[in-house]
Amino acid sequence: MARFDPHSSLEEGLRNLLIQEGLPEDIPLPPDIPVKWERFDDVVILPASAFVDEFWSCVSESSLWVCVATSLGAKRVFRKGEVDGPMRKPKIEALLMGSGGSWAVRRENGIQYGYDILQCMWSAGNINERRRMYEIAKKGERVLDMFAGIGYYTLPSLMADPSITAWSCEWNDAAIEALKWNLKENRVEHQCTILEGDCRETVTSSNLVVDRIILGLLPDATSAVNAAIGAMSDRGGVIHLHGLAASGEYGRYSDNWVSEIQAASDNFNVHPMEMHRIKSYAPRWDHVVLDLGLIPNHDYE
Repeated sequence: MARFDPHSSLEEGLRNLLIQEGLPEDIPLPPDIPVKWERFDDVVILPASAFVDEFWSCVSESSLWVCVATSLGAKRVFRKGEVDGPMRKPKIEALLMGSGGSWAVRRENGIQYGYDILQCMWSAGNINERRRMYEIAKKGERVLDMFAGIGYYTLPSLMADPSITAWSCEWNDAAIEALKWNLKENRVEHQCTILEGDCRETVTSSNLVVDRIILGLLPDATSAVNAAIGAMSDRGGVIHLHGLAASGEYGRYSDNWVSEIQAASDNFNVHPMEMHRIKSYAPRWDHVVLDLGLIPNHDYE
């Protein structure tokens, strides 16, 4: 049996559509037919550059998106934009919705992530970091995820062991709704407390004591450092600080972040453990995460 080739299927479907509209079979196609896309659930998400040429006005939009969906084995079609604003809302265009609306479920490493495509962001490039959070979580740990979103890092941390507990901070209502659904769907809701609102305020007012802190906000999460340090156990622990670093200059950024966190950490000695590259973020810029160990000062006396 021949293996399904989505690229050939898409081009064939488009050509058949154009023929139905009376265009020549060999008409040259514009270069904006995508060669990559995201496919999950019954959804396909196209890149922002897909099908933007004026050429496609020769067919109705509804016919075009039905053709794309059918060719790629999907029922719903969206087109990607940029993630924008402090609430990290994506600019995604709904092209073919149907009865499914904008709610979809991704399944990754045995975890279900449900979310509203139009209201919450998702980065496929963070898959290794999500897996790493599962791999490094330890029994009995208390985890603070200060920019939790739909539970990108909370969920793998909790599912590593039933003795792990977490506090997850979020202020986007759509992300909070998804986070609640995901905790319940993955059967870890009893392990997690959601703190709704600005994490700098909710963490400070909650008098938390934790062992591991995730600061997963781009481009810069250092605004939450003071609140994070205040929640760290007297025994110390680990902070995972996400940020942007120029390619090839990780050392300079690591030194700056260590200095900044050390300045907020009177009771701890801060030492860098390892810098991890997550993915390319922009030309010459990478999304990285710096693991930092916080050791009580008295351990050095």
